[in-house]
Amino acid sequence: MKVDQPQRIGDYLLLGRLGRGAMGTVYLGQGSDGRQVAVKVARAELADDPRFRERFRREVQMARAVGSAGTAAVVDADTRAARPWMATEYVPGPTLQEAIERHGPLPEHHLRRLAEGLAEALTAIHRAGLVHRDLKPSNVLLGADGPRVIDFGISRAMEHTALTETGMVFGTPGFLSPEQITGQEVASPSDVFALGAVLVYAATGKGPFGEGPTATLLYKAAHGEPDIDGVPKALRPLVQKCMHRDPAKRPEPAEVTRLLSQVVTPKPPTTKMPAPMTPAAATFSTSRFVPMAWGVLNLAVALLAAAIADPAAQANGATQLLALAAFCVLVVRAVRYFSAAARRRVVIEISREGIATTRNGKFHQYWWYELARVRVVPHKKRPWVVVWLKDPAPRRFFGAHHGGVRVFPIAHERTRRRRERDVAELRAALAWYLPRSYDGR
Repeated sequence: MKVDQPQRIGDYLLLGRLGRGAMGTVYLGQGSDGRQVAVKVARAELADDPRFRERFRREVQMARAVGSAGTAAVVDADTRAARPWMATEYVPGPTLQEAIERHGPLPEHHLRRLAEGLAEALTAIHRAGLVHRDLKPSNVLLGADGPRVIDFGISRAMEHTALTETGMVFGTPGFLSPEQITGQEVASPSDVFALGAVLVYAATGKGPFGEGPTATLLYKAAHGEPDIDGVPKALRPLVQKCMHRDPAKRPEPAEVTRLLSQVVTPKPPTTKMPAPMTPAAATFSTSRFVPMAWGVLNLAVALLAAAIADPAAQANGATQLLALAAFCVLVVRAVRYFSAAARRRVVIEISREGIATTRNGKFHQYWWYELARVRVVPHKKRPWVVVWLKDPAPRRFFGAHHGGVRVFPIAHERTRRRRERDVAELRAALAWYLPRSYDGR
C-alpha cells in the first residue's frame, strides 16, 4: 500500500489497490473473518455531490437484492461515509478485456458459456429493478466458475453528476446502445445491446463498430450497423437480435438463455486451453522417483564398469583405464541423483491469489499484491522460478537471486526435453494467472 492510501475502510483492512475507474478507486479488502472483498471508494468530487449520494444509496440498496452466480454480490456499503463506499464479493480472475488482449478471441464453445453467464447475470440484475448501463469487457470478470458481471448499480448513480454534465455521454463508446447515445429512455434492452457487443468483442478481439475517435464510434453505433462477420455462424443470429436498432425487438435476457439452448456448437477440444473456465490454479512439483531411478541406473552401470576394470576380467590396459574412469564418473552422478532423491518434494501452486510453495512440509504464500515481478530465470540445467517482492524486507525461502527469491527449481533432475516442457508450461501459467507481475523475458 502507498503511504497516501487508507489502511482501512469500514471493517475492512485494505491489502492493495486493484484499480481505478470513473467512480473512484477499488481496493482488495479483508474482513475480520478473513473473507476478501473488492472495496470501491467514491472519488472526493463525487462525495461532495448530494445527488450522487442519494442515487448511490438507492442503487446499492437495490443491488443487494441481486442474487446470482453470474454477479459479484454486494456484501457491505456505507453511503454516509466521508467518501461513500461499497464492498462486493472478490472474484480472483482477469477481466474479459485482459484475457482477450493477452490470449486472443475465445473459442466458440467458451463464447457460448460466456453468453449464458452474462444472460443469467442480466436476468438477476433486471429482476432486482436495476439496469447496468455500462456492460463492457472490463466489467466482466472471468472467475474459475464462470463469468461474473461487476459494477452494476454504479452507472445510474454516476449519471447527472458534475463529471457527466459537460455534454459527455456516460458509458463506453462501442458498447453503448443507440438510445443511450441519442438521449432516449434507457431500460433493460440497452443491456441486451451491450451483451451483443461484448460477445462480438469476445469473438473477434475488437468492438462491433471498430476503432477510432469517440465521436466516430458514437456515430456508428447510433446510425450504422455492427460488424459481426467474425462471430461464429451459429451465434450470429442471436447477436443480430441482441444488437437490433429497435429496443422493442431485442430479446429479454431470459429469452437469450432460451435461444442459446437451441444453438448447436462444436464440442470443445480435448486439449487444455487458457480460457475463462481454466482451473483455479496450476500446480507443479519436483520428483523424487526420477532422480532415484537415474541414481540406480548410474550405479548399476558403474558396477558393470568396475567389473570390467577388475584385473580378474583380464581386459587390456586401455580398456581397464576407460572402465575405471567411467566408474568414477558414474559413481559421482549416482551420488548426485541419490542426493536429489533424498530431498523432499517441492510443490508450487500458481493462481490469481499469487504463488504458494511447499517444501520440507513448510507452506509459504506469496500473495499477488506482494509481487513486484515474477520470472522464470533460464539455465541449461538449473532454471528457477524467481519472485521479487514489493516489500524490500529480506525473505529467504530457497535463496536470494539478484534481489529476488528463488522459489521453485524447474525439473533440475529431469531430462533436457522435460525441462524445456516444464519451463514452457510454467511461463504459460504465470502469464495467465499473474499477468500484471509476470516478466516474460
